[in-house]
Amino acid sequence: MKNSGGEEKANAAHLGPFDQSCRPVVRSSGVLLAAALLILAGAVLFGSFLFGSNVLLYKDIGADSVNDSYPNLIHLSNYIRKQGLPSWSFCVGMGQSLFYQTGNLVWQPVVWLPKALIAYALVFQHLGKILVAGLFFLRFLQLRGLNFWSSCLGSVLLGLSSYMCMGSCWLVNADEVVGFTFLLFAIETAIARGRWLYLALAVGLIGLITVFHLYLAAVLLLLYVPGRLIETNGWKPASIFPACLRLAAVAFLGVGLAAFVGLGSLYSILNSPRGSGTIANFSWGAVPSIFQFEAPLYYVTAALRPFSSDLLGTGDGFRGWQNYFEAPIVYCGLLTLLLLPQVFLRATRRQRLLHGLFLGLILVPVIWPWFRYAFWLFHGGYFRTFSLFSILGTITLSMTALSRLMDKRILGLWTLGGTLLLLLGVLYLPGVELSTLVSQKLRGTVAVCLILYAGLLAAAARLPQGRTLAQWIILLMTAAELILFDGVTITRPTVTKHELDERTGYNDATVDAVRDIKASEHGFFRVVKTWGSGPAKIPSLNDAMAFDFYGTMSYSSFNNLNYIRFLIALDALSSDDLPTEAQWSLGLVGQPLLSMFACEKYVITTDPVPFQEAARYDFVKSYGKISLFRNKAFLPFGLAFDRYIPEDVFLQMPGWAKQLGLMHAAVLSDKDTSERGTLTRLSLDELKQQMRDIPLPEVMAVRRLSALEMRSFRQTRMEGTVRLDRKGVMVFQMPFDAGWRARVDGRVTSIFKVDVGLLGVVLEAGEHAVELRYSAPFLYSGAAVTLISLSILLFSVWRWPRIRWAS
Repeated sequence: MKNSGGEEKANAAHLGPFDQSCRPVVRSSGVLLAAALLILAGAVLFGSFLFGSNVLLYKDIGADSVNDSYPNLIHLSNYIRKQGLPSWSFCVGMGQSLFYQTGNLVWQPVVWLPKALIAYALVFQHLGKILVAGLFFLRFLQLRGLNFWSSCLGSVLLGLSSYMCMGSCWLVNADEVVGFTFLLFAIETAIARGRWLYLALAVGLIGLITVFHLYLAAVLLLLYVPGRLIETNGWKPASIFPACLRLAAVAFLGVGLAAFVGLGSLYSILNSPRGSGTIANFSWGAVPSIFQFEAPLYYVTAALRPFSSDLLGTGDGFRGWQNYFEAPIVYCGLLTLLLLPQVFLRATRRQRLLHGLFLGLILVPVIWPWFRYAFWLFHGGYFRTFSLFSILGTITLSMTALSRLMDKRILGLWTLGGTLLLLLGVLYLPGVELSTLVSQKLRGTVAVCLILYAGLLAAAARLPQGRTLAQWIILLMTAAELILFDGVTITRPTVTKHELDERTGYNDATVDAVRDIKASEHGFFRVVKTWGSGPAKIPSLNDAMAFDFYGTMSYSSFNNLNYIRFLIALDALSSDDLPTEAQWSLGLVGQPLLSMFACEKYVITTDPVPFQEAARYDFVKSYGKISLFRNKAFLPFGLAFDRYIPEDVFLQMPGWAKQLGLMHAAVLSDKDTSERGTLTRLSLDELKQQMRDIPLPEVMAVRRLSALEMRSFRQTRMEGTVRLDRKGVMVFQMPFDAGWRARVDGRVTSIFKVDVGLLGVVLEAGEHAVELRYSAPFLYSGAAVTLISLSILLFSVWRWPRIRWAS
């Protein structure tokens, strides 16, 4: 890894034109100033979370923080202590792989804390991400040649942008800001200095957010790298094309680094209704035609949101297009709106062309939504990351204009005046209806800020002796503006620290009930909880993760596809709104027969009357308003059947008959010819006769006699014994997943799909020892790719620490 001084100089010289216009302004004082501003502004902005009574768990439209993110963080915290690497969990739906969340061990460090500290630590995690993202962006701007003040201001604008502040509620937003600013810094470091290591690391880290983010990283690289090389070196295909190939090879190495998590995560995501495309995304309808326009409210929202995320209302009170989160999130300081047109002044023809291309790339998908659908590969019309890319480009170009103003006094007063009038005209769009949409107080504040900024910019250009003072005023005023406007964004209804200590929400009496159940019971069984304890307005469906029990409800964008197929087949999901219910799944709650079939042993409820009236439930204990019941008709995990119903016949049966039919026979598809073997096939008439003639208690007694006798149980490994008089199929009441491996009497045996989505194993007559183990699909192949990539990376860093650009 050694490199002599002569080689260092030769390499620097060999960078040629790439380095000349990208030489960084290395000033440690800039880093210190930016860090101080980010820390101080963040402390003021999030003061009520740091020193006050709130935690970063929202109760309004941001309820995903308390209904999804928080239970997942608690569950991961418990899981890594008890099980290790995220794998299979029965706390999610009827069971599901958690492997796609492995990246959260890096991106959400609060999971390494005990459950009791997670909610309090969320604000520190978010402030840490603000600091890291801001400093990466500072170095990125410095590498582009921007001066001290502009780089500092740019870092503050990004760190306190609306996208980052939304990340206090939707965690993935903050992760994206950190990941993509690191990627930009890495690209500039590679281009300006030839140091390519950061690029591979940045791509690898982005791949840990989700595997889909590798695609988003590829989009950013494809848009930025060629444009940047053309900007710095001119249109020279002979040098630009090889440079792009080298950087692409480095980025591909980063993909390999993420393969350990990425391959398994890709399987988990594709094995979900959303990822497989089986069920369309609930938020978006059909793809619009290529030049189709949207409704007027959409364009009003797109025009006003750059001024403030809250100009059209906040949280549940948002009055714009779609909702508070799905509308454009592009506010990054009012100063950027005034400065953006200035970047075209005294720029080269090449620079103007590239700047105009950027504006086209962010405006065309807004004007014609088809192009935004294309950005998302026609899987939705989101703004989300598209908004972040717009913010990154807007701040970069506006700070470039500011740097020219401060260094060379380049400012077009007529352009500035025209921009100000245009922005005020947009801000005060005529229309009677608009007055009911816009916050009048906030609009007046925006107008005053725009006028003040315009005056400061004009003064900085015309009064050289007062330029330093103007720089300080602009910097501090921008920080104050961001704190003021973002304060509206983040100070929405949240959980309080007092609520965390009270016996309410995820700390209600359910904690006592679950503790008592675990003290008296062992092995596998499920608990039905008939309501959500989450404190948000939207009901929580992930209580099993928060309270650490096995249930069937689940709210997840990536619910197991076979779990959803099973619920659909048993009519446990409404076909009226299937895309929504596939993500917000009530599981088997309210389905008594299915709950018994799926190992329901206990019920925790706030409405005891139905269970007091049902003969099969015994009252156990009362915990204030909460009651605990035990199901005497509980069926164990692993049921054996020597008869089957063809799947096509089963699916034509009415819902009540399907549920009862699962107690009598296994359901096999026509594909499972080898598994059926000598099993007896039941016709529809024979099944009906059995359901009429044999009482349900007798059927359940037979099921218990031939059920698996559990010897040991862990989430990813279970062992037991079973005795069968005839060859049969053992149905395990959990979704089928290719990661499961079965051994019968020590010999590997195949698993297959049974009951439309559950896991089955064929057993011969006799007594057998059955073992099931789970490991995430592609875990070992992904680990091998990562190890190979890491080996190549280490060798390449030693052998070629820098890219030698052709001059």
